[in-house]
Amino acid sequence: MKLELLDAYNIRARLSTNIILLAPFAITLFSIFEEARSFATSSVVLFVLLAFTNYVPTMQRRLIGRKKAFPNYVAEMLSQKDSTFDEVSKTRYYKILASLDSAFSLFESPDDSEKFRLCCESAVLYLRSHTRENKLVQEENINYGFCKNLLANKPAGIIVCSICSLLAVCYSINKFGSLQDMPSQICFTFLTNMALLFFWVFGITIKTLELSAKQYAKTLIMAIDTLKN
Repeated sequence: MKLELLDAYNIRARLSTNIILLAPFAITLFSIFEEARSFATSSVVLFVLLAFTNYVPTMQRRLIGRKKAFPNYVAEMLSQKDSTFDEVSKTRYYKILASLDSAFSLFESPDDSEKFRLCCESAVLYLRSHTRENKLVQEENINYGFCKNLLANKPAGIIVCSICSLLAVCYSINKFGSLQDMPSQICFTFLTNMALLFFWVFGITIKTLELSAKQYAKTLIMAIDTLKN
């Protein structure tokens, strides 16, 4: 992994979600095997897990590709029928977009046609490429990316936490004869893995992603005002 390529988006929206996904492996390994707690061994394990995070985005794309396409909330909010923004604000946004590029001339006479819908989708691409330095847009984009990546990791996260929790239980029974004799560090590992499991099951939902996506869409559209000059 090239650490110099990590910007705020990569660190907060990608790397952090991958660390949450792979953390149970490291926690369980270090609690069960004392040999893994040495500096050399722990460094190797952490570097391997860190390197493995490079594969996670590929896995996410494959999982997302199998699911139903997520709505383009920005294009929907720019459409005539949507009521997220009042008519006065929407008219102002249309006027600005029409002045930015001749390809957006349809914004001068908006309607419910297919051509206007495609024009709205094209405007979304334009806005994304011309608002990269906008701090508010950046922040909402990171929040949206964080939620989207967590939702993509959810199936794998549930599996990882379940396997690591089961491994801690099986190790304790095999090593100490019963769960009652489980040492404190393994008990902590089991509870941590279970807490992460509940987080994946109940804390990561499509509703959370929808809320973050809509907030990002509204922020991106409101950034139109900053493009006038």
